[in-house]
Amino acid sequence: MFQPKFTLNMKMLSTLGSIERLYGQLHSEKLIPSLSLKLFQDNQILATHYSTSIEGNPLSPQDVTNVILGDQVPTTKSEKEVKNYFAILTSLTNLARQNVPVSVELTEKFHAQLMDGLEEKSKWGLRDSGVFVGHKEKDQMVVKHNPPYHTKSEIKKALNELYDWLRKESDIHPLLKAGIFHHQFAYIHPFFDGNGRVGRILTTYFLLLKHYEVSKYFILDDYYDIDRHLYSDTLHTADAGDKTAWLEYFLEGIASSMQAAEGRIVDLKRTNLDDVEGEKRVLVTAREEEVLQIIIEKKAIKTSDIEEAFGVTRQQAHSLLSSLVGKGLLEKFGKTKTSYYKLAKK
Repeated sequence: MFQPKFTLNMKMLSTLGSIERLYGQLHSEKLIPSLSLKLFQDNQILATHYSTSIEGNPLSPQDVTNVILGDQVPTTKSEKEVKNYFAILTSLTNLARQNVPVSVELTEKFHAQLMDGLEEKSKWGLRDSGVFVGHKEKDQMVVKHNPPYHTKSEIKKALNELYDWLRKESDIHPLLKAGIFHHQFAYIHPFFDGNGRVGRILTTYFLLLKHYEVSKYFILDDYYDIDRHLYSDTLHTADAGDKTAWLEYFLEGIASSMQAAEGRIVDLKRTNLDDVEGEKRVLVTAREEEVLQIIIEKKAIKTSDIEEAFGVTRQQAHSLLSSLVGKGLLEKFGKTKTSYYKLAKK
């Protein structure tokens, strides 16, 4: 059974207090729908950029935006990588709404989606041989980490133990649990490639399950990309068993990301509020925000999609969509049973 070792100190408690205060401020922001939608999209694009940048993807934030929001088919490995990552990221809200648990099956599904078009299918899924984590320095290889498990069965057993611990109710704060999980997943290193990206996706997903609305209000990856070596070095301090130093850094990163999110909201309000008129100034309801998140993931939806997602009647689903059309956030295409809805063009 997995049992993490760490010391809950005053520094952690202080940072946890700051995070909860900052999150409360972000959560209480009353954004007009056009700004709320833009913030959500911007955060997902930035999270995609930073998480792939950590692993060496050379695309700039503007390049990533063009790839994600453009209609062109990605051609280079870098473009496919960000397209795949963004597709997974946008699916998390709907999975969390369905309360899909973190599992080996979900982990392998994310890995397959991430590696689609990047690696042969034979390299998807849990590895079945040894691997090491390191980098080349001059003419020699510097090994940072030699994962403890080298067969698929060992790795699957270790992941199941980790996920059992993650799902079990305990007195450990969810943010500390997220940090512990983040390291332990990297320590197990279940794949030949993509461990960092899948680990950050799963950490984000776990926080969503615990009702921290990552992407909607803030992202995790920007802090790590500031100093990738510090991120890696601090992460591997926990390999010896004690996760205290890593958890201090992990919490600092979340607090920093939330402060940056506050700045983005201020900028959005300042630059966009004067351009928004009429019904667009009306706030969307919580359920309408959920509808918008589904449309961001699926690109286009029908009334039946909303019926299925929320367990409502066709009339209730139609009312939700009509309200968003009235607020200028959605466009309706087609008539009667063949009609569908997409985000309104600016």
